[in-house]
Amino acid sequence: MQDFKLNTSRDLQIKDGDFVTGNTDQQNIELLLLSHKGAFKEHPILGVGITDYLKSPEIISRLRLENEISNQLEFDNFSVKELDVNDLENIHIDGTY
Repeated sequence: MQDFKLNTSRDLQIKDGDFVTGNTDQQNIELLLLSHKGAFKEHPILGVGITDYLKSPEIISRLRLENEISNQLEFDNFSVKELDVNDLENIHIDGTY
């Protein structure tokens, strides 16, 4: 997906006085995972809030997290092919917008 790119502090990237655009699939997924519900005012149910799941090692929480990520990505029109949350430091998501 082509969109405006953000820098590491999540501000719009600007180059030569203009906004930088490019492929933002990874950026969109990252924002979706980090954002809590209500962060996107036009879509208040969008957002995973992954930080809430990181402190809970229980398998039930992992299953809920996997389900929540899958549902939220599909709500954002992302077609999930493969999703693995067994290693929370390295979540594997494969699919396309």
